[in-house]
Amino acid sequence: MGGLTGGRVVLREFRQEDISGIRSWVNDEETTRYMGGVFMKPQTWEQTESYLSDILNGNAGGVNLVIADREKRRYLGQCGLSMIDQTARSAEVSVVVAPDSAGHGYGAEALRLLLDFAFSRMNLNRVYLRVYASNERAIRCYEKCGFRAEGRLREHAFVSGRYEDVLEMGILRREYRPE
Repeated sequence: MGGLTGGRVVLREFRQEDISGIRSWVNDEETTRYMGGVFMKPQTWEQTESYLSDILNGNAGGVNLVIADREKRRYLGQCGLSMIDQTARSAEVSVVVAPDSAGHGYGAEALRLLLDFAFSRMNLNRVYLRVYASNERAIRCYEKCGFRAEGRLREHAFVSGRYEDVLEMGILRREYRPE
């Protein structure tokens, strides 16, 4: 896949040199506090290398793309589609923006490009995500991109010493409005 181009960002394939971009957020508590899985605890350089190697070698599953600035193709963050179900034509979406690039709308633009790809090229019918209910900034971004709250998993996660509700949000192809 070449790249998906927006006004300010492009979604492109990962490169080996993206490791420094990944390292810029992978141990940043503010960035990772709303993430699950392997990002819930600090990462060594070797763990990040292994993570990137899995993506580069096609062993990570799903669609994994770098969010890069359109001019220099510099790493700003990453996004992807996982849990792809060809029968139900659905997938889970994820987005993370590096701390030095956060707050500029790059995540929302990347998410719109990824949704367009999911609905137009992958022929998906539904894209969904889970988000901590306290992550108001992300929820606003997702709503701006057309996602709707579909359910609440009460006290589903234990984060920073307390239980958190988790919202399930989704968007259907017929609801998606490209800009």
